Amino acid sequence: MAGGGIGNTAYHAARGIHQAGRLKRLIVSSYVPTDIDAKLIKSMGLVGRALKKLASFDRTGNADAIANSIFDLYAARQIVPCSIFHGWAGFSLQSLRRARRLGAVTVLERASCHILTQKRLLEEEYQRHGLGRPAIADVAIKRELREYEEVDFVGVPSQFAFDSFVEQGFHPDKLILTPFGVDTRRFRPARRNDSTFRALFVGQVSIRKGIQYLLHAWQELDVKEGELVVVGNIGLGARRVAENLLKADRQGARIRFAGFDPDPVALYQSASVFVFPSIEEGSALVTYEAMACGVPVITTPNAGSVVRDGVDGFIVPAGDVQALKNGLLLLYKDHKLCAEMGASARRRAEEFSWERYEQNLVAAYRKLPG
Repeated sequence: MAGGGIGNTAYHAARGIHQAGRLKRLIVSSYVPTDIDAKLIKSMGLVGRALKKLASFDRTGNADAIANSIFDLYAARQIVPCSIFHGWAGFSLQSLRRARRLGAVTVLERASCHILTQKRLLEEEYQRHGLGRPAIADVAIKRELREYEEVDFVGVPSQFAFDSFVEQGFHPDKLILTPFGVDTRRFRPARRNDSTFRALFVGQVSIRKGIQYLLHAWQELDVKEGELVVVGNIGLGARRVAENLLKADRQGARIRFAGFDPDPVALYQSASVFVFPSIEEGSALVTYEAMACGVPVITTPNAGSVVRDGVDGFIVPAGDVQALKNGLLLLYKDHKLCAEMGASARRRAEEFSWERYEQNLVAAYRKLPG
C-alpha cells in the first residue's frame, strides 16, 4: 500500500473508505505503515513480497498469475461479513465468491480497459513490430473474465475503460466510473531555469506506452534547441525498437534516456510539454502529475486521461506519428499557447486531487444497493 502507481491508487481508495468510517478489513500482499489503522490490515508480509519478486523475473506472465491466485486464496480466508467487498481485477475470484456468500455487494476494480480489449490492442501492436506476444497469460485472462461474470459491479477510471467494457457486452449499469487523482501539493508548477523546448515522457518505456511513436515523431521534427527526455525503465521490446530507430536517425535528434527516477517532480517542472502516446491504459497517473505541474499534455484517448483536447493539451489517435508531430510543433512555435494550456492543465488537475477521488469513491459506494 502507498507505493507508486496502482499501489498509490489502492492506498487512497482504502484511506477514503477508512476516513469515512466504513473500512472493516484491508487485505494486502504487503504494505508500509500509513495513516490507516494497522489493526484493520491483514498482510502476507514477506511471503507476499517474495512471490511478487519471483514473478517479476518471468516474462510470460504465468508466474504473476500464480502469485495473484495465491494471494486470492489467502484473502478469501481473511474476509469477514461486510456490506461491500472491493477487490482488484485478477486478484479476487475466490475472495469475491466468499464475500458474496457472506452477503456482500461485490465490486471489482479494473485499472485498465477490459482485458480482451487490452489483449487485442497489445497483440496488434506487438505483431506490428515483430515482437511476438505480450506477456498476458491465458490463465490470467480466463480468471479475470470469470471475475467479470460473477461480480456485481466493476469500477473503471476513465471513459476509455468504460467504453471498452460496454463494447465487450458489459451492461453500463454495472460500471462505476471514478477517475483517479494526484497530489496537487507535491506536484505543482515551478519557475523554469532555461528556455529549452523540452518534451518529456515518464513511465515504463514500453511498446504498450507508445514510446516507438514518440521517438519516431521527435526524430522527424526539426526542433532547434529542443530535447526529448525519456524517463523510466526500458522494456526489452521497446529497447529493440528504440535501437533500430536511433540507428536510422540521420537528423541527430536530441534524445536523452534518463532512466528511472523515483521522484520526477523536478522533471515535470522542467518540461515544456508532456507526451504520453499510450496504446492502452486505464487512466495514466503520469498525465495527472504532469498537468498538476502546469505542463500541457499530448496523449491518446487510450491513455484514459482527463486532458481536454485543445484546452489542456491535445488528444491524438494512438499510433499517429503525424498527429504527434503536429501537436509538438504547434506548442514549440506558439509559446503563448503552450503557457495557456499549461495553466489550464493545472486548473484541471486541481479538480482531481486524491481527496476528491476518495470522496467520489465513497459517494459511489453509498449509492450501491444493499
